[in-house]
Amino acid sequence: MSWTSADLYDRFLVYLGRGNGGVMDADELWTATRVYRQLADAQEAVYTDLAPVVPQVLVGPPVLLTTADGGTTYTFGAGVYPIGHVEVYAQESGGRELLASTYGTLSGDFVIEGGVIRAPGNRTRTYSNGPWARFVRYPARLTSAQEPALQPPAARELILYRALADAANVSAGQTDPAPWEQRYAEARRRWVVTWQSQYRSAGNQAFVANGGPWWLGLDAMNGA
Repeated sequence: MSWTSADLYDRFLVYLGRGNGGVMDADELWTATRVYRQLADAQEAVYTDLAPVVPQVLVGPPVLLTTADGGTTYTFGAGVYPIGHVEVYAQESGGRELLASTYGTLSGDFVIEGGVIRAPGNRTRTYSNGPWARFVRYPARLTSAQEPALQPPAARELILYRALADAANVSAGQTDPAPWEQRYAEARRRWVVTWQSQYRSAGNQAFVANGGPWWLGLDAMNGA
């Protein structure tokens, strides 16, 4: 099957000139551990790159935030740090969206502190069923046993090209990264346009309220 972990591994070595049509040459430099680390780093780089531009492709289902101090702060989960668009709601069903503010603006709902949200003024704020959040987070690290998360599978060419470009950049001049950087840029442009046009009515309500679809960052609106 194309674009699985094993397929990305195979393509990486073949494109790098280290493999032979699915039969990998013995290689002390590009071991399986190093190749999968390169691919895993590339997937995270792709997520970081796409999160401000097409977060609707990466955002997950609602997650219940938890508190360990009675409602002064809430976390998105153990070790979870949102890297893109975050929506916070008082209830799982949605309803009123909670709004970020500054620490001293007591009329606001929360203050952003990286992977934590805090009640303004360090007060406590509790919810009968919440709060809940939808956000972009890094996927599980890609390994031989953990499949890539980016969808659809064909879009995983971005992971491959990013990994090849990054590998070339650290190979002490053995490989030119420019061709892979170019292929990544071309594939990124194609996929961003594809994702932005995926749903005809997407963003209509946000466009009326805020002047633009909620997922369009400056990069996307400038045609990047």
